[in-house]
Amino acid sequence: MKQFLILFVLCFSFSMLKAQEYVQYYQLPAWAEDLPYSIGNSEIYAIGVSDPRMEDKNLAKEVAIHRAITMAVLLNESTVYYASDYFEKKSEEYRWFVMTEDVQELGKIQASAWVDKSTYEIISSEENTNGETVVLLKYIPTVKQDANFFVTAEYYRQDFEVSNTRAMESVRSIKLSVSWFEGNTKDTLKSFFHMTNWNNSISTEISYKNKDITPPGYSYEYASSIPDTFEIKLYNTSVSLKKGLWIAYIDSYIQSVLRISKNYSSKMGTVYDDYKVNRNDGITEYSIESLSRSSCKNVLNFEYGGMGINKNQLYPRVFMKNERPSYITYKKLEAIEKEAEKAKKCWFKRIFSKKSKNNE
Repeated sequence: MKQFLILFVLCFSFSMLKAQEYVQYYQLPAWAEDLPYSIGNSEIYAIGVSDPRMEDKNLAKEVAIHRAITMAVLLNESTVYYASDYFEKKSEEYRWFVMTEDVQELGKIQASAWVDKSTYEIISSEENTNGETVVLLKYIPTVKQDANFFVTAEYYRQDFEVSNTRAMESVRSIKLSVSWFEGNTKDTLKSFFHMTNWNNSISTEISYKNKDITPPGYSYEYASSIPDTFEIKLYNTSVSLKKGLWIAYIDSYIQSVLRISKNYSSKMGTVYDDYKVNRNDGITEYSIESLSRSSCKNVLNFEYGGMGINKNQLYPRVFMKNERPSYITYKKLEAIEKEAEKAKKCWFKRIFSKKSKNNE
């Protein structure tokens, strides 16, 4: 029996090692780390991504382009609404000190622009091994015609404690609705995306041109494009990639925009209340409650600098227009460091050779 158990453990360990060898780590395009800089109001660069493993490759590219246009319109000019509530309750019950908290965030982003085939250009299009089409698009805004492309994004987040158990529940919801009244036709192209994240369990509802899109419900692993030594302050936030690149991309972008808008201009207010309650058993409970609220409405222009992956987390770089700092990709930085190290070794070699000649 003992020999059988040892054999089973060895076989299981070997199978696990072999399985790890075949884990696929999906790649980002090299250009995704640092996008071209926008020049004034003449051009905007945006990324679009299809859902994983779409069987119709032509549809996948069409969806990716449509999403890139959507992101370009959002970057061009957005009206950003934001409100957040932080509720905290501290109470003393049966000589126990109990604190509960509830955080809620509500956000809405609206944008519109004129879009036709003359206003955008596909700079690059790649498909990774996860079947995701990733598109880099250049959009040239125009004010000569009324808007025909309308985007609305809605965001909701709540973190709350359940029945004083100190176990936090978390829910996050994102909705993205697009209507495009195409040029010479009377047709309206509509798309809809809804993502719900309940305690990291993600479900989606996706449609494009009245067709439902259902990505496979797998978990995905992506290769790191930035090293473990990356500067966290260069990025706005981080989102898990386990359900694909598009979900992490749109989630991280909306979170970044809401944070930028809140820091740009917002109103804050706080209300406190304290009270005591006499129970039937003679125990007196004391409670202190506070509610802090932040709200804002801003019309802003943004620029997407690029994205990086580390440990299956997506890190975006989103800035207000004309505030994007210079950036060196980690590949270039590695090359610079290697050149510096090479020069340093050559310098030591020259010193050593000079000493050898002097000794002669």
